[in-house]
Amino acid sequence: MSLTENRPPPPTAAPATALDPTAPPAPPRTGPPHTALPGPRAVTAGLVPLAALVTLGALAGGAPRDWLDRMAGVVALVALSASVMLGLTTVFRDLLRPAHRRLAQHAHRTAGLAGLAFLALHIAVKAAGGRVTPAAALGVTDLLTGLGTLAAVLFVLAAVTGIWRGVFATRRWIRPFRVLHGASYAAWLAAVAHGLTAGRAPAPWVVACYALCLAAASAALIHRWTKRS
Repeated sequence: MSLTENRPPPPTAAPATALDPTAPPAPPRTGPPHTALPGPRAVTAGLVPLAALVTLGALAGGAPRDWLDRMAGVVALVALSASVMLGLTTVFRDLLRPAHRRLAQHAHRTAGLAGLAFLALHIAVKAAGGRVTPAAALGVTDLLTGLGTLAAVLFVLAAVTGIWRGVFATRRWIRPFRVLHGASYAAWLAAVAHGLTAGRAPAPWVVACYALCLAAASAALIHRWTKRS
């Protein structure tokens, strides 16, 4: 019997792990997105309530129509402002625990959906009442109304990219996602300018709400940029 027959096999090298400093970096994510694109049922479930809201705003009359004519835009802007501020707070890892950040994310999405719903009502009521012409909506004859149209388009863009966030969950697409979803900041500023200057003069409490939203969002942005730098 040779001396090599009972010799134990040489130890094999342990696989490299994320904790091993000598391990090669992980390859960029190229697999399927975290969340799939919405299917026909999901799209229908979103479009049907939206169409119902637009129809409700267009057919409303009497006191409900007067209230929507005066307040739908205000409620939309306040809700979308809250969504912007809540979205900013979700990145405050130094201030919020993970459970609180998840709660802020849910509130961010809920406020955004509510804001878009009242935005649809606002547009439907104004269009049905003949308050806005196509030229004014495009900013050709009324720049302030055009700001509102620009804000609406950018808010919808931010909402769509938020719904399809998983599609952008790769290193290749994370920057485009941040740019497209960050359009909500420009939309919000355009919406504030539109709300303060277009149409009738805002009530003092409305101006106070806008001022508080501006102050809170500015503070959140400053905190975020300070932590990044």
